[in-house]
Amino acid sequence: MSTLEERLGPGAVRGEGEKSSYRRVAAGPGEPRLLRRELFSEPGELRPGRRRSLLHIAHVTDMQLADVASPGRFEFFESLRGLPGTGAFIPAQRPQESLAAYAIDATLRRIERAQSQETGAPVDLVVSTGDAIDNAQWNELLAYLALLGGGEVALFPGGRYAGVQQRGESELYWQPEGGGDLWRRQHGFPVLPGLLDRAARPFAAGGSSLAWLSCFGNHEGLAFGESVPTAAYRRLLLGSTKAHSLPPGLEPLGKEEELFSHPEAFLCGPSLEVPADPDRRVVGRREYVAAHLTAPGRPAGHGLGPANLADATTYFAYDAAPAVRLIVLDTANLDGDHEGSLGARQFAWLEGELESCHTSWLDAEGRRRLGPGPDRLVVLASHHGLSSLTNSVRPPGGIEPDRPRVGREELRRLLERFPNVVCWLNGHRHLNEIVAHRSRARGPGGSLAGYFEISTAAIADWPSQGRLVELVANEDGTLSILTTMLDHAGPASPGDEAVPADASEQARDWLASLHRELAANVPGAGFGSKREGRSRDRNCELLVSLPFPLESSP
Repeated sequence: MSTLEERLGPGAVRGEGEKSSYRRVAAGPGEPRLLRRELFSEPGELRPGRRRSLLHIAHVTDMQLADVASPGRFEFFESLRGLPGTGAFIPAQRPQESLAAYAIDATLRRIERAQSQETGAPVDLVVSTGDAIDNAQWNELLAYLALLGGGEVALFPGGRYAGVQQRGESELYWQPEGGGDLWRRQHGFPVLPGLLDRAARPFAAGGSSLAWLSCFGNHEGLAFGESVPTAAYRRLLLGSTKAHSLPPGLEPLGKEEELFSHPEAFLCGPSLEVPADPDRRVVGRREYVAAHLTAPGRPAGHGLGPANLADATTYFAYDAAPAVRLIVLDTANLDGDHEGSLGARQFAWLEGELESCHTSWLDAEGRRRLGPGPDRLVVLASHHGLSSLTNSVRPPGGIEPDRPRVGREELRRLLERFPNVVCWLNGHRHLNEIVAHRSRARGPGGSLAGYFEISTAAIADWPSQGRLVELVANEDGTLSILTTMLDHAGPASPGDEAVPADASEQARDWLASLHRELAANVPGAGFGSKREGRSRDRNCELLVSLPFPLESSP
C-alpha cells in the first residue's frame, strides 16, 4: 500500500525501559501530496490536464550493508553517544545492522510492484546514491551486488554470527539472546533467542528486474566512511582479532584528524576472536568499477564503462529516457572525512556534460551562450548534497588523485547557470528533505527556472524508506516532479512470533520488519526524530516550468 494511503508511525508499547518505551510500528492514515510552487512563477491553480510520465525513478540510499564481524570497525565509539563534539564518531553501531540485507531485499521487492498513482507508470530505474556498504570492504560490495543483481548474500563467514552483540560481550550493545545490556534496561528492547545466527544465514536474493545505477559514497571508499585505509589498517582488517573497546587511556574526542589518517591507532584495545575473511580487503574506485562491469542485471556496467576502469573514476552520464539525462557524481574525498566535495577534473567534466544537454545557458560571467544541444532535462545524483560539500581535507601523503577539491559554493554557481537541471537526488544525512534552488538562467519567455534538491532518508535507519521520483509532463506546459515515500514489503510490525527458522519470503519479510522496528526505537534517531522530515519533504508535487518544448527533445 502506498504512503499516500497509509503511513507508518509509533504503535503499542512492547517493552518498558528506565528512560523510554520500546514501541511497535503501526499503520495510520496516509499522507496526501503537498503542492510546492516555489519554482513556478505563474499565478492561478494548477490545471495539468493530460499527464505523461517521462521517467519514474526509485531512489534508495545509505543502506550501510555491514560486515559486523570485521576487525576494521569502531563500534566502541558508541560509548561516546550523547556527548558533544562526537560527529566524527557516532553512529558506530546500530542494533538493527545485522538485518540490513533483509530490509534492502524487501525494499527492492516493493519497488518491483510500485506504480504511479497519477500516471499508472511502473518504475523505470533504481538509483542508489551511495553508502550502500558500510566499511569499504570487498565482501560488503559482493553482498550489495548480489542483492541488486541477484545471487547469494553471504556476509557472515560460516553462516554464524560473530561480533559485539553476542551475549555477555558488552552492555554497550543490544544483546538479542539476553543479557544485561543498556538497550534492554534503559529502552525496553526485546529478547529474541536465535536472532543473530538466523540473521547470519546466507540467502538467495532475487535481485532487481529493473535497470539500476549506483553512486560512490564515502563509505564505499573510506574505512568507517571517513578514514584512509592505511597499510597497517589493511593488515588488521584481514586478521581474526576484533577490538570491542577503546585502547586503555585513549581519549578520542578532539582526535578526528588522527582517526582520518591513522585509524589503526584506535583498534588496539581489548578484543574478541572472529573468523578471518580474505574478502575483507579494501575496495578502491577501480575495483568498485570492475565489480559493476561484471555485475548481473541491466544496463551493462550499470552506467560505468571501460573509460571509468582505465581512469579509476566513478562518475558518469546515463540517458535514462529520451528527454532525460541522469548525471551521476562521485562526491567522496579519499583523503578522509565523511563530508564531500568534487575534484577539479570531475567539475570540468560536469560543466561539459551540462553544456551538452542545453541549446542555451549562461557562462560564468552571466552571458548567454548557444550550443547544439540537444535539450534534455537533467537529473543529478550523488551521495552528498550541497550542504555536505565542505570537505577540503588534503593531508600530507593523501591518496585522492583529483585535486584541488571543489565545494558547495562553486557547484551552486555552476548549476544555477543551466535551466534544464530540474532535480538532484542525494542522501548522506539520513533524513528526508526537499529544498528549492532558483537558477540565474531563465526558461522560455523569461519564466522562473531552478531545481529541487531531493534528499532521502537511509534504508539503514528509521524510517527505512526509499522514495519514488517521477518526472511528469503536463498538458498545460508545466513539469511536475512527483515524490512518494516508499515502505518496504515487510509488515508494519513483526508481532510477537518467534524468530522464523525457514528461508521463505515471508520469513525474510519478518526480519526486514524487525529491522525497521529496531531502527524506530533508537533514541534520538527513531520515532519523532528529524529523519522523517516535514510533510513538505515527503509526498509532494514539485511544480516547475518546462525549460524547453519537449517536442524538440530527442
